[in-house]
Amino acid sequence: MTVAPAHCDTLAQAVGRFRTAPGDIASYDTDVVTAARALRVGEEQISHLAEAGLPHAYDARGALRFDYDDLMNVGMFCGTGQTVPELGLRFLMRFAATDRSAWFAPRAWEVGVHPARTAAGATAEDDGPLPHVRVRLPDHLGPGVELLDGAALPEGELADGGYQVAVGLTGADQQVRDPAIREVWDEVVGTLAAREVLYQTVPERLRTDHRRAWELGMADCVVASRLLADRLTARGYRARARRGYLLGLFGSDHAWCEVHEDGAYRSLDPVFAFVSLLGDKARGVAQSPEFAEACFGGRFNRLLPCRTETAAPLVYFADAPAPYWAMAGVGARPRRTS
Repeated sequence: MTVAPAHCDTLAQAVGRFRTAPGDIASYDTDVVTAARALRVGEEQISHLAEAGLPHAYDARGALRFDYDDLMNVGMFCGTGQTVPELGLRFLMRFAATDRSAWFAPRAWEVGVHPARTAAGATAEDDGPLPHVRVRLPDHLGPGVELLDGAALPEGELADGGYQVAVGLTGADQQVRDPAIREVWDEVVGTLAAREVLYQTVPERLRTDHRRAWELGMADCVVASRLLADRLTARGYRARARRGYLLGLFGSDHAWCEVHEDGAYRSLDPVFAFVSLLGDKARGVAQSPEFAEACFGGRFNRLLPCRTETAAPLVYFADAPAPYWAMAGVGARPRRTS
């Protein structure tokens, strides 16, 4: 792969623009090959990140290793517009720039969940035996969700391996009316917009301690949604953090909050609101205050909720949450109609 020097220099300059994984959380197990593919640079350039101060370690053979979440943040904060994280965000947020009616109209999807079991470039021989995979099932009883073609899903929250299913999703163009909920919402979204807490990739182990992540100045959709649910619950509201998939050609783990109003749960999506409120030209995300406002109660037809009311992980290797790269085996496409 031929890479312009400016691209490589920009990657190194991203170090320091985000919060790196805390030492007790970080897992330095990502090799140079995987790092190079994720950041779309030559392998020889990855060492520059270590020289620039990105935390790293060396394995028993003396090979350089990084934390995968730190690498994703290098890609997200470098500003080239060409790394895998940047391209992913651009693609997944394209629907926010479409006509409002397209956010809520009924849509049929073919969803495939078959998580990757090794990181890009790795082999089973490199990493030992392949892990036993368990996946969280769709919440087909959730509002606006319908199984198509007479499909059936196993009981319980988790199933072995993957699955493929056709689902219909119908959004809801609605808003939360309670001004006290709006006040809490504005606190969380405003903190992200002011960059007092950075929107970035957060390791799964730290997502489970979302208050610590927020205090460290980092948040992703899981952290922000859990924090919002906490603050609403503390004020006496029935609120919960949900998690599922943002559907597209490749899978995206996404989380949002729901608050009970007028006899039903309504969606609150602080990260979607933050990203679309400000826009991000470097990452190819259009500014859309209208979409940001729709995140305050609206339910979108690209979000498939899974069976969890705590925003628990969607994929497990044995009993541990799977690494972020496992999502590479998740995808969806609009269902074809005859």
